[in-house]
Amino acid sequence: MRAVTQNAVHYLLLVLALLSASVQAERFSVLVYHGANPPYNYLEQGEQAGIFKDIFDRIGELTGHEFEFVLLSVARGHKSFESGEIDIEPGVNPSWRQSSRVPGIYSIDYAFSREVVLGRKEANPTRQPESFYGKVMGRVRGYRYGSFERHFGPGKIAVYDNISERELLVQLAHTRLDYIMIGDVTAAYYIANYPAYSGFREVYEISKLPVSMRIQPKRAELKREVDQALRHMLEQGEITQIYHKYGIIMPPL
Repeated sequence: MRAVTQNAVHYLLLVLALLSASVQAERFSVLVYHGANPPYNYLEQGEQAGIFKDIFDRIGELTGHEFEFVLLSVARGHKSFESGEIDIEPGVNPSWRQSSRVPGIYSIDYAFSREVVLGRKEANPTRQPESFYGKVMGRVRGYRYGSFERHFGPGKIAVYDNISERELLVQLAHTRLDYIMIGDVTAAYYIANYPAYSGFREVYEISKLPVSMRIQPKRAELKREVDQALRHMLEQGEITQIYHKYGIIMPPL
Protein backbone atom coordinates (compact mmCIF):
# COMPACT_ATOMS: atom_id res chain seq x y z
CA MET A 1 0.00 0.00 0.00
CA ARG A 2 1.41 3.36 -0.93
CA ALA A 3 2.08 5.70 2.00
CA VAL A 4 0.50 8.69 0.27
CA THR A 5 -2.07 9.07 -2.44
CA GLN A 6 -1.54 10.84 -5.74
CA ASN A 7 -3.77 13.70 -4.56
CA ALA A 8 -1.71 14.10 -1.41
CA VAL A 9 1.48 14.31 -3.47
CA HIS A 10 -0.10 16.87 -5.79
CA TYR A 11 -1.23 18.94 -2.79
CA LEU A 12 2.21 18.79 -1.15
CA LEU A 13 3.98 19.86 -4.35
CA LEU A 14 1.56 22.76 -4.77
CA VAL A 15 2.12 24.00 -1.23
CA LEU A 16 5.90 23.73 -1.60
CA ALA A 17 5.82 25.60 -4.91
CA LEU A 18 3.72 28.41 -3.48
CA LEU A 19 5.77 28.76 -0.32
CA SER A 20 9.07 28.65 -2.18
CA ALA A 21 7.87 31.51 -4.38
CA SER A 22 7.01 33.55 -1.31
CA VAL A 23 9.89 33.25 1.16
CA GLN A 24 8.25 35.68 3.56
CA ALA A 25 4.52 35.70 4.20
CA GLU A 26 2.82 39.03 3.58
CA ARG A 27 -0.43 40.65 4.62
CA PHE A 28 -2.87 41.89 1.95
CA SER A 29 -6.10 43.86 2.15
CA VAL A 30 -9.33 42.47 0.67
CA LEU A 31 -12.29 44.74 -0.09
CA VAL A 32 -15.77 43.73 1.10
CA TYR A 33 -18.84 45.93 1.14
CA HIS A 34 -20.39 46.71 4.51
CA GLY A 35 -24.03 45.78 4.94
CA ALA A 36 -23.98 44.47 1.42
CA ASN A 37 -24.26 40.96 0.15
CA PRO A 38 -24.48 37.86 2.30
CA PRO A 39 -23.64 35.03 1.91
CA TYR A 40 -20.51 36.47 0.23
CA ASN A 41 -19.67 38.43 3.36
CA TYR A 42 -21.41 39.25 6.63
CA LEU A 43 -20.66 39.57 10.33
CA GLU A 44 -21.23 36.64 12.67
CA GLN A 45 -20.75 37.48 16.34
CA GLY A 46 -18.69 40.49 15.27
CA GLU A 47 -16.40 38.46 13.01
CA GLN A 48 -16.22 38.28 9.21
CA ALA A 49 -17.94 35.24 7.73
CA GLY A 50 -19.18 34.02 4.37
CA ILE A 51 -17.99 32.75 1.01
CA PHE A 52 -15.17 35.29 0.59
CA LYS A 53 -13.86 34.61 4.10
CA ASP A 54 -13.78 30.86 3.47
CA ILE A 55 -12.07 31.27 0.09
CA PHE A 56 -9.35 33.56 1.46
CA ASP A 57 -8.84 31.41 4.54
CA ARG A 58 -8.00 28.58 2.15
CA ILE A 59 -5.86 30.75 -0.13
CA GLY A 60 -3.99 31.80 3.01
CA GLU A 61 -3.34 28.16 3.92
CA LEU A 62 -2.01 27.47 0.42
CA THR A 63 0.16 30.60 0.05
CA GLY A 64 1.22 31.39 3.61
CA HIS A 65 -0.13 34.94 3.25
CA GLU A 66 -2.61 36.69 5.53
CA PHE A 67 -5.66 38.53 4.24
CA GLU A 68 -7.33 41.40 6.07
CA PHE A 69 -10.92 42.29 5.17
CA VAL A 70 -11.69 45.99 4.81
CA LEU A 71 -15.38 46.96 4.99
CA LEU A 72 -16.29 49.99 2.88
CA SER A 73 -19.22 51.33 0.87
CA VAL A 74 -19.16 50.47 -2.83
CA ALA A 75 -18.22 54.01 -3.91
CA ARG A 76 -15.55 54.36 -1.21
CA GLY A 77 -14.21 50.90 -1.98
CA HIS A 78 -13.73 51.73 -5.66
CA LYS A 79 -11.83 54.90 -4.76
CA SER A 80 -9.67 53.02 -2.25
CA PHE A 81 -8.71 50.46 -4.88
CA GLU A 82 -7.82 53.20 -7.35
CA SER A 83 -5.65 54.94 -4.74
CA GLY A 84 -3.77 51.71 -4.02
CA GLU A 85 -5.11 51.24 -0.46
CA ILE A 86 -6.83 47.96 -1.36
CA ASP A 87 -4.91 44.97 -2.76
CA ILE A 88 -7.79 42.68 -3.84
CA GLU A 89 -11.46 43.07 -4.75
CA PRO A 90 -13.06 39.59 -4.92
CA GLY A 91 -15.88 38.40 -7.14
CA VAL A 92 -15.45 40.80 -10.08
CA ASN A 93 -15.94 40.49 -13.80
CA PRO A 94 -13.48 42.76 -15.68
CA SER A 95 -16.31 44.34 -17.69
CA TRP A 96 -17.65 45.89 -14.47
CA ARG A 97 -14.48 47.93 -13.93
CA GLN A 98 -13.67 49.05 -17.48
CA SER A 99 -14.28 52.71 -16.63
CA SER A 100 -12.04 52.65 -13.55
CA ARG A 101 -8.82 54.66 -13.56
CA VAL A 102 -7.14 51.47 -12.31
CA PRO A 103 -8.94 48.51 -13.91
CA GLY A 104 -6.54 46.12 -12.19
CA ILE A 105 -5.19 42.71 -13.17
CA TYR A 106 -7.33 39.62 -12.76
CA SER A 107 -6.92 36.12 -11.42
CA ILE A 108 -8.33 33.10 -13.20
CA ASP A 109 -12.12 32.78 -13.11
CA TYR A 110 -13.37 30.72 -10.19
CA ALA A 111 -17.20 31.04 -10.20
CA PHE A 112 -20.17 32.65 -11.92
CA SER A 113 -22.27 35.66 -10.96
CA ARG A 114 -25.84 35.96 -12.20
CA GLU A 115 -27.37 39.43 -11.93
CA VAL A 116 -31.16 39.45 -11.96
CA VAL A 117 -34.18 41.71 -11.61
CA LEU A 118 -36.15 40.83 -8.48
CA GLY A 119 -39.81 41.67 -7.97
CA ARG A 120 -42.56 41.03 -5.45
CA LYS A 121 -44.69 37.89 -5.64
CA GLU A 122 -47.19 39.45 -8.06
CA ALA A 123 -44.49 40.36 -10.58
CA ASN A 124 -44.46 38.41 -13.85
CA PRO A 125 -41.28 37.00 -15.42
CA THR A 126 -40.30 38.55 -18.76
CA ARG A 127 -37.62 38.31 -21.41
CA GLN A 128 -38.19 41.88 -22.61
CA PRO A 129 -36.39 44.71 -20.75
CA GLU A 130 -38.93 47.09 -22.27
CA SER A 131 -41.50 45.52 -19.92
CA PHE A 132 -39.87 47.55 -17.13
CA TYR A 133 -40.21 50.91 -18.89
CA GLY A 134 -42.01 53.43 -16.71
CA LYS A 135 -41.07 51.53 -13.54
CA VAL A 136 -38.66 52.45 -10.73
CA MET A 137 -35.80 49.97 -10.27
CA GLY A 138 -33.31 49.99 -7.39
CA ARG A 139 -29.58 49.59 -7.83
CA VAL A 140 -26.58 49.61 -5.49
CA ARG A 141 -24.72 52.86 -6.08
CA GLY A 142 -21.53 52.11 -8.02
CA TYR A 143 -22.68 48.80 -9.52
CA ARG A 144 -22.70 48.52 -13.31
CA TYR A 145 -24.90 46.35 -15.53
CA GLY A 146 -23.37 46.50 -19.00
CA SER A 147 -25.71 46.55 -21.98
CA PHE A 148 -28.78 46.47 -19.71
CA GLU A 149 -28.03 50.11 -18.86
CA ARG A 150 -29.16 51.27 -22.29
CA HIS A 151 -32.68 50.80 -20.93
CA PHE A 152 -32.11 53.41 -18.18
CA GLY A 153 -33.21 57.01 -18.52
CA PRO A 154 -36.17 59.30 -19.32
CA GLY A 155 -39.04 57.37 -20.85
CA LYS A 156 -37.34 54.08 -19.97
CA ILE A 157 -36.41 52.58 -16.56
CA ALA A 158 -36.07 55.07 -13.72
CA VAL A 159 -33.09 54.00 -11.58
CA TYR A 160 -32.90 54.67 -7.85
CA ASP A 161 -29.49 54.21 -6.17
CA ASN A 162 -28.96 53.02 -2.61
CA ILE A 163 -25.97 51.90 -0.56
CA SER A 164 -26.59 48.13 -0.39
CA GLU A 165 -28.74 45.20 -1.45
CA ARG A 166 -30.12 45.02 2.08
CA GLU A 167 -31.53 48.54 1.84
CA LEU A 168 -32.97 47.83 -1.61
CA LEU A 169 -34.77 44.72 -0.35
CA VAL A 170 -36.38 46.74 2.45
CA GLN A 171 -37.57 49.33 -0.06
CA LEU A 172 -38.94 46.64 -2.37
CA ALA A 173 -40.84 45.07 0.54
CA HIS A 174 -42.36 48.47 1.43
CA THR A 175 -43.37 49.05 -2.23
CA ARG A 176 -41.11 52.10 -2.55
CA LEU A 177 -39.53 50.43 -5.58
CA ASP A 178 -41.10 48.34 -8.33
CA TYR A 179 -38.05 46.11 -8.84
CA ILE A 180 -34.41 45.83 -7.78
CA MET A 181 -31.20 44.66 -9.47
CA ILE A 182 -29.35 42.09 -7.38
CA GLY A 183 -27.08 39.04 -7.59
CA ASP A 184 -29.04 35.80 -7.56
CA VAL A 185 -26.88 34.29 -4.78
CA THR A 186 -27.62 37.24 -2.48
CA ALA A 187 -31.30 37.19 -3.44
CA ALA A 188 -31.53 33.46 -2.65
CA TYR A 189 -29.92 34.01 0.75
CA TYR A 190 -32.38 36.72 1.80
CA ILE A 191 -35.42 34.88 0.40
CA ALA A 192 -34.45 31.73 2.32
CA ASN A 193 -33.63 33.46 5.61
CA TYR A 194 -36.03 36.40 5.91
CA PRO A 195 -39.81 35.71 5.88
CA ALA A 196 -40.56 39.26 4.72
CA TYR A 197 -38.85 38.46 1.41
CA SER A 198 -40.02 34.85 0.95
CA GLY A 199 -42.44 35.79 -1.82
CA PHE A 200 -39.93 37.73 -3.89
CA ARG A 201 -39.19 36.24 -7.29
CA GLU A 202 -36.68 36.56 -10.09
CA VAL A 203 -38.36 38.07 -13.16
CA TYR A 204 -35.44 38.73 -15.53
CA GLU A 205 -31.82 37.63 -15.96
CA ILE A 206 -29.59 40.62 -16.63
CA SER A 207 -26.35 38.69 -17.10
CA LYS A 208 -24.39 35.56 -16.20
CA LEU A 209 -20.66 36.21 -16.10
CA PRO A 210 -17.55 34.49 -14.70
CA VAL A 211 -15.88 36.25 -11.79
CA SER A 212 -12.30 36.47 -10.58
CA MET A 213 -10.13 38.39 -8.11
CA ARG A 214 -9.32 41.97 -9.13
CA ILE A 215 -5.76 42.67 -7.98
CA GLN A 216 -3.60 45.77 -7.87
CA PRO A 217 -1.36 45.94 -10.99
CA LYS A 218 1.72 46.22 -8.75
CA ARG A 219 0.89 42.80 -7.22
CA ALA A 220 1.77 40.61 -10.21
CA GLU A 221 3.47 38.00 -8.00
CA LEU A 222 0.41 37.86 -5.74
CA LYS A 223 -1.75 37.24 -8.82
CA ARG A 224 0.45 34.30 -9.76
CA GLU A 225 0.13 32.79 -6.29
CA VAL A 226 -3.63 33.37 -6.13
CA ASP A 227 -4.01 31.77 -9.57
CA GLN A 228 -2.17 28.66 -8.40
CA ALA A 229 -4.24 28.43 -5.23
CA LEU A 230 -7.56 28.93 -7.04
CA ARG A 231 -6.63 26.39 -9.69
CA HIS A 232 -5.91 23.82 -7.00
CA MET A 233 -9.18 24.63 -5.21
CA LEU A 234 -11.14 24.23 -8.45
CA GLU A 235 -9.45 20.92 -9.28
CA GLN A 236 -10.22 19.56 -5.81
CA GLY A 237 -13.82 20.80 -5.83
CA GLU A 238 -13.19 23.10 -2.89
CA ILE A 239 -14.85 26.16 -4.45
CA THR A 240 -17.99 24.10 -5.11
CA GLN A 241 -17.94 22.90 -1.50
CA ILE A 242 -17.65 26.43 -0.13
CA TYR A 243 -20.65 27.64 -2.14
CA HIS A 244 -22.62 24.50 -1.19
CA LYS A 245 -21.99 25.25 2.49
CA TYR A 246 -24.20 28.34 2.01
CA GLY A 247 -26.86 26.51 0.04
CA ILE A 248 -25.59 27.62 -3.37
CA ILE A 249 -25.11 25.21 -6.28
CA MET A 250 -22.37 26.73 -8.43
CA PRO A 251 -22.26 25.32 -11.99
CA PRO A 252 -18.83 24.31 -13.31
CA LEU A 253 -16.85 26.89 -15.28
